[in-house]
Amino acid sequence: MIERPIGRDVVARQRFARLFSLGDRRAPLSWSPGLVLGPDDPELPVSVAPLRSTRSYDSIPATITICPRDNLCYPFDSEDKWVAQEGLVLPPSLVASDSGMFGSGLEAVPVSWNSLHHDDSLAVLDSEPSVIILIDAPQLAQRPGMLAEALLTVRTRFPSSLIWAPGISGPDNCALLTWMGVDLFDLARLRHASSLGVLLTGSGPRKVEETVNEDFGMEAQCTTWVQAISSTRAAIREGTLRELV
Repeated sequence: MIERPIGRDVVARQRFARLFSLGDRRAPLSWSPGLVLGPDDPELPVSVAPLRSTRSYDSIPATITICPRDNLCYPFDSEDKWVAQEGLVLPPSLVASDSGMFGSGLEAVPVSWNSLHHDDSLAVLDSEPSVIILIDAPQLAQRPGMLAEALLTVRTRFPSSLIWAPGISGPDNCALLTWMGVDLFDLARLRHASSLGVLLTGSGPRKVEETVNEDFGMEAQCTTWVQAISSTRAAIREGTLRELV
C-alpha cells in the first residue's frame, strides 16, 4: 500500500515552535500543535486532533498504525494509513549498545535515543516523513538534557516533519514542549489523571473543586487540553510563546 504524505504548510513560527496548517493549504482541515487520539479516546474535532494512532502487539516488535482523520494527504481525495515498526528500544542508559533492530516506516518513523546514535539509515533517508515518533520520550524526560538533545537532533535532521513525543504531554507543559519543537501530543496523561480522580490543568494536576461542580472525567480533561492548545497556537501567531513557557 502506498503511503501518501500529509499536506503541511508553516503558517507561523517562533524559535523551534511551528504552527502548521494540515491538508490542502487553500482550505486546511486541521493544524498543529494538535493531538493524536488513541483507540479509546473521546472524539474531538479534526481541527484539534488530526491523527489517530493504534498499537498492535500481535508481532514483535510492536506495530504502530497512524491514520489521518480526514483527507489530509495529497491529493486530498481519501483518508490514509501509515504503518511503522517500533524496533527494539533499549533504555537510554545503554546508549553505547547497538540493539540492531531499529524502528522503520515510510510516512511515520519511530526513533529512539539508541537509534539516533546507531541507525545509519536515518542519515540517508531521501524524504522527510510526515511524522517522527520519539518513542522513548518518557524515559528521556526523566534524564536531564536528554529530551532536549533528542528533539534538537530530530528537528535538525527532519525540519519539516511533525514530531510526536508520546506519553509526556499535557496542558501544563504544552507550551514548553512546543517551544522545544514538539508538534503532536496525546491524551495519555489525561487518562492517568482521570483514573486518579484529579484534573490535569494548565497549572498541573489538582483535585477538583466540588463547590463549582468540577469533574475529573475525560470530557473535562479534554476541555483543558483544547484550551491549552488554543493558547499555544495563538501565542505562536503573535510571537508571545515564550511568555507561556
